[in-house]
Amino acid sequence: MLGPRFRDRVRDHLPTLLLLAGSYAFRLPALLNARSTNSDAAVVGLQAMHILRGEAAPFLWGSGYQTATDSFVAAAFFALFGASPLVLMLSALTLHVLGTWFVFATLRRRFTSWTALLLTLPLVVSPSSVHSYALYPPRQASLTLALAAFWAIDSASEGSERARWTWLASGGALALLAVGADPYPLVLLPAIGVFGLTTIARDSRIERFGTIAKRFQAFALGAGLGLLPFIQLHRLAGAKKGPMGLTTNMVSHHVRLLVDECLPWALSYKVYYAHHVMDYLPWDAPLAFRLVGIVGAVLLGAIVCFGLVSPFVRAIPWNIRRLGFAGALAFPTAIGGFLVSVMVMDHFSMRYLAVLTLMAPFAAAPAARFLGTRRFALVFAPHLVASAVAGWVGYGPFVRGALPVIEAPELRDDYQAFDLLRARGITYAEADYWTAYRLTLLADEKLVVVPTNAVEDRYPPYRRAFESAPVFAYVHDPGRSRENLEGAEKMLAQTNAQVEKLHAGALTIFVVTR
Repeated sequence: MLGPRFRDRVRDHLPTLLLLAGSYAFRLPALLNARSTNSDAAVVGLQAMHILRGEAAPFLWGSGYQTATDSFVAAAFFALFGASPLVLMLSALTLHVLGTWFVFATLRRRFTSWTALLLTLPLVVSPSSVHSYALYPPRQASLTLALAAFWAIDSASEGSERARWTWLASGGALALLAVGADPYPLVLLPAIGVFGLTTIARDSRIERFGTIAKRFQAFALGAGLGLLPFIQLHRLAGAKKGPMGLTTNMVSHHVRLLVDECLPWALSYKVYYAHHVMDYLPWDAPLAFRLVGIVGAVLLGAIVCFGLVSPFVRAIPWNIRRLGFAGALAFPTAIGGFLVSVMVMDHFSMRYLAVLTLMAPFAAAPAARFLGTRRFALVFAPHLVASAVAGWVGYGPFVRGALPVIEAPELRDDYQAFDLLRARGITYAEADYWTAYRLTLLADEKLVVVPTNAVEDRYPPYRRAFESAPVFAYVHDPGRSRENLEGAEKMLAQTNAQVEKLHAGALTIFVVTR
């Protein structure tokens, strides 16, 4: 028999346990199919393998502005559990779950554990915009650091004055370290800054100016220390500014893309799913779901608007109002940034709106307090249902109805190709970028595949070894390759090399003897 003390402890921690278990369980389809990872994530895994061999580098392979933070995290996971696509995905997902916990822990200071869990659910049953980082590095480390900054700053709202200085300094440092790891959290800096300033001056009517000044100094000092690694890194050879520019030349294009595709996808009232691994199509959803999605998005919009005006609603405690305002501020900031960003191109740019989901729990905090948990749950439910369905359907070939697929059929083709090439003693190949590095990771570098377009190289030693190989293979993956098979075949035929055409399931392989 379990004692009452143990039962009480379990009951107290049950929301936390559900949060953690649900975060992993909702990603089960991707975890079961982790070997179908993409090449961007595979680069992180390959770099992590080289880090464990003593080949450390400050930047992500092929980048002069994204640091190797995610690669070092993956290396730690590889050291503990072995190098594999599954462990790589778990490294990113665990960072996401940690970030989710920071959001939950911040809200738990203001609400009961169950209400905090309800508010945090958008990060648990999340849409594809969050999957793109939570499951596939390299950006999740920076987002986790940014969410940790909110938690640290909120910790400065209580305790001794010295403890508040420490937490404010920690929050400022974490915010700038997040931007140093990857530029993406820049979109969250205004919200973090506002949250920090409203925490520093909790109530200007009773706080002394000297007290506020010392808190601000601690916050600014922490931010300065967090900025130092960024400055130092970008003084190194090979550092680049990165694609952080803004432009007003594409606003009309971005507005259409935002309204027609990206915002609906990010807020789950339009769903895209992977028809093939890289071929996303809009889901012809049942009318009932479309209505739920639209209602959910409208209600979420109302909740965010309430968060923006909540500083004037004195019936709500100030600690909740400042949190809600900071979270809601991220919505216009992210949308405005989307409209003038040079990185926005197609419907996949919905990933730049992931912060709308990440900040939804904070933005909704004032509404939850004003309405009470039960009424708020009714208002929040349509968005949660739409997000859960959209996130699940978005897995595409990794799910069949309500059940996850154990293993995508494409992996049989990959391993057949490995066996075929190994039998011929071939260890180097080339393929489209989106095929190249994922095959290299899947083969544990026993087969090294470089991008057909040398400009997309992420690791020059691979290219040098490939160019010195007397025999190589060209791999065409119809699910990932952007290249035309017929064009590639004609190009190879014109090289005067000996070419042998083979097939491994859906893959077409040309064995080329130079």
